[in-house]
Amino acid sequence: MKYYYQLQCKRLYRSFKDFGTEPVIGYPIIVVLFYWFSMFFFIRVPYASYFYIALSTTFVYTFSSSGHSEFIKQHFSSYNLKKIKLLNSLLGAMPFVIFLLYKTYYKEIVFMLLLTLLVSLLKKRSKVSLIIPTPFNKNPSEFIIGFRKTFWLFLLIYGLAIIAVVKGNFNLGLFAILAVFLTCSGYYMKQDPEFYIWVYAMNSKEFLMHKVLIAIKYSFLLTIPLVVFLSMFYLNQIHIALLFLILGWMYLIMYVFMKYAFRSQGLEIMQGVIGILCILFPPLMIITLPYFYNKALSNLDLLLK
Repeated sequence: MKYYYQLQCKRLYRSFKDFGTEPVIGYPIIVVLFYWFSMFFFIRVPYASYFYIALSTTFVYTFSSSGHSEFIKQHFSSYNLKKIKLLNSLLGAMPFVIFLLYKTYYKEIVFMLLLTLLVSLLKKRSKVSLIIPTPFNKNPSEFIIGFRKTFWLFLLIYGLAIIAVVKGNFNLGLFAILAVFLTCSGYYMKQDPEFYIWVYAMNSKEFLMHKVLIAIKYSFLLTIPLVVFLSMFYLNQIHIALLFLILGWMYLIMYVFMKYAFRSQGLEIMQGVIGILCILFPPLMIITLPYFYNKALSNLDLLLK
């Protein structure tokens, strides 16, 4: 077990180095960003403590992926495997627990730890016979795969929009729109095999434009029900929802560029940090969009020439 966690620390260290950031700088930045995002979340979101618990549980559940479990199964006994899964779940929930402790939400901490324990005991099935239908055709593989893994999140997100109307809280409806784009951006955090790229008979600019148009088109399908529903009750504020829609597209396009700007595995943490920075300060995308676009072009030129 000691070797396993030493290996994880080395992987994280190399992720910082590959990104071009010293770990001694990267760690404090992540801590500050997490605190900033949590404070912003509690200020802006009604019933924030409950959604915070859901956010923590989702993070822990996602982190304990079946692929990761299969990897440690090959190297540890079943007893050590259970201990590692429990420790990983607790480590994943710990930042959320510390913040709730800071906010003196003691009951929520107990509930969060119980859910974390439950998640650590769950066993994911590697094969599922149920096929979830999607509103997408066969071209956007990111959306087909991502939607089938996260379709339950959209049920929660659309539920938030209903609560926003019932409670008369337009900001909660805006958060629901933002949540759609946050979910969709996660579809672009996994690197494709090079074969999936060079089969396209396109140059780099055409390929990126193709991917951007797909991202806009299919994220529009997922967000338009929210915008239409909110416009029925908040017509005088619908221009704000449209502004969030545009910002969401810019955010999603940035993740499309980042997917091809970073061709190394293990950089998901850095992509997450950049994403949080752009959520907290959207004008930053004026810099990140052209930077990642040019970096993606240079990487794709090697595969699509």
